[in-house]
Amino acid sequence: MSKHDKRSPALHLTGGALSGMAACVLLQPLDLIKTRLQQQRQDHLAFLREAKSKGLLVSPQKSNIYTTVKDIVNSNGYNGLWRGTVPTIMRNVPGSALYFFALSEVRDILANTRGTWQPWLNKAGVNGETTAAYQRYENLFSGSTARGAVGYMMMPITVVKVRYESNFYNYTSLNQAFKSIIKTDGIRGLFAGYGATFIRDAPFAGIYLFFYEGCKTWANEYSMRQNLPIANALINLGSGVVAGMAATCTTQPFDMLKTRMQLKPMMYKNLIQSARKVYMEEGLMGFFDGISVRLIRKPLNSAISWTIYEEVVRWYDRKDQLMREKL
Repeated sequence: MSKHDKRSPALHLTGGALSGMAACVLLQPLDLIKTRLQQQRQDHLAFLREAKSKGLLVSPQKSNIYTTVKDIVNSNGYNGLWRGTVPTIMRNVPGSALYFFALSEVRDILANTRGTWQPWLNKAGVNGETTAAYQRYENLFSGSTARGAVGYMMMPITVVKVRYESNFYNYTSLNQAFKSIIKTDGIRGLFAGYGATFIRDAPFAGIYLFFYEGCKTWANEYSMRQNLPIANALINLGSGVVAGMAATCTTQPFDMLKTRMQLKPMMYKNLIQSARKVYMEEGLMGFFDGISVRLIRKPLNSAISWTIYEEVVRWYDRKDQLMREKL
């Protein structure tokens, strides 16, 4: 949204919850495949190291999207592709609702105090284009701050979700996964990988919002100049895909490290140690393990979420405007 009109918090919470629900149900198979791919690569490397130490010749076999999907379907049927949907909903629905609410609040605070901490924007000679440029950097800060705070609140559910999706543990229920984490790693285990998650999610949200608003502004201006009637939902969806791809490529190494730290916290103990271990064993390309699936899932996830959210807000604004006109 380019406007900072004060709307009801319930609107942001509702729009965020609906967008989170739609995105996680539609894209859960991709999330599951990404987790399995990263885990299988890790297990395969461990197997090769053991075989090498015993002097065995093993033909390297790398997992891909097709073999991973085939393995999941053969083991659990097509419904198995949606394994982990419940913890995903438990995380994404309230997480998305809280994110859009927090984002709205942070943006309102920045907009209302802009004259205090950016007094030069009030001076004569500062044009609208310059102001808009500063607003894009406000979006960068707002997105990062909101996502970082909400990510910490939802971290325990995230850890349970990743463990449950993995076949490394073979948990039969969410309750079993939760109790096992507490028993093995204590309360601290529920926050495993938060450092990598924060470094991934906070910049992702900021970079995404920066490019999303920029692409949306450019697309709207282009359609007006060319007199092309492009639907707002289509502009939002396209802008979301472009912004999502840029943010995904930038933050992929931290997503990979986060998954490793949550799956095997005894082996991947902290961000620096994990990064060093991955680099020594797999090289730079190891940091981009699973990016193919994530490049499909994250842009679509963000695009779907933002499109639904903005349509909910737009519907509310139209309804509110009609009510005012009737008075």
